Amino acid sequence: MGVRWFVALFFALAVMPPSWAAQPPPGSISITAPGEAAVMTVAEIAKLPAIQIKISFGTDHGPLHASFTGPLLWTVLNAAHAIDQASPKAAVRDYVLVTGSDGYTAVLALAEIAPAFENKQVILAETMNGKPLGPGHLRVVVPGDARGGRSVRDVVSIAVLTPPA
Repeated sequence: MGVRWFVALFFALAVMPPSWAAQPPPGSISITAPGEAAVMTVAEIAKLPAIQIKISFGTDHGPLHASFTGPLLWTVLNAAHAIDQASPKAAVRDYVLVTGSDGYTAVLALAEIAPAFENKQVILAETMNGKPLGPGHLRVVVPGDARGGRSVRDVVSIAVLTPPA
């Protein structure tokens, strides 16, 4: 029983949303990975190459049809040195935990966004329908989802994590 409890506690702490931790300064997000930690400002993220995607998904308030623009999440993680380009197989094992300012979290498999695997065009959106989301506001947008549950608003942290063995 003691070992199971310790493993469960370790896993719970490993995936716990960082809402209990200090949030990054306004207008920035924290990006972490094993052995790496960075803070990127919205201005730095805005300098990354951006793409536009059109999405349509269900929400609790009805369907949302919109066009979002921003850099690929993979590009943001690469700029923050949060992914190991020399080890593409890590993408099959690792996952990305995205947290909004309200503590809402969503998980993506790293292989979903890795160019060597699914290469899904998940973005860290800065605009919706050509209008800024607001000063310091970024939103993860996952194309192809039937529901918008992984569309985290007001992103404050992104963590690349490796599940416990």
